[in-house]
Amino acid sequence: MDIAEEELHALYTWVDEIPLSRPKRNIARDFSDGVLCAEVVRHYFPALVELHNYSPANSVTQKTYNWSTLNNKVFRRLGFSLPKADVDAVCNCTPGAVERVLKLIKVKMATYKVRRGRDGTGGRGSSREPPPVAPPPCRRGNPSLRGRPGRRCS
Repeated sequence: MDIAEEELHALYTWVDEIPLSRPKRNIARDFSDGVLCAEVVRHYFPALVELHNYSPANSVTQKTYNWSTLNNKVFRRLGFSLPKADVDAVCNCTPGAVERVLKLIKVKMATYKVRRGRDGTGGRGSSREPPPVAPPPCRRGNPSLRGRPGRRCS
């Protein structure tokens, strides 16, 4: 899947608008460990990502671990999972791999946002109404409430 030049420009502009912890010099290398990707998702959905789970890495093993954590803890909640081939390509800085993954993440986050807004739950489950609040106790039957403002008993 190749990405058109206009789409690449829009994708790079989108990434540039997000405050990240490290400057971007080479997007393939910078995103290969998954940390900046976690920051991108956290920028839009802070409740989905705990940044302490991702550590900057140079080894392919640690990079793969970070991406596996993203797959299991974050992408699963967004409704998708990256195939191992894509994870390996990003970890090994294969040209064009990170752009494909970022495009997929951007689309999936937009879908998640629409889905979350449609059911009215904010992604928290069912949209049941809270239980009704009971009226305050009457003063006559409770000596600790005598002389205090409140509901009069009938």
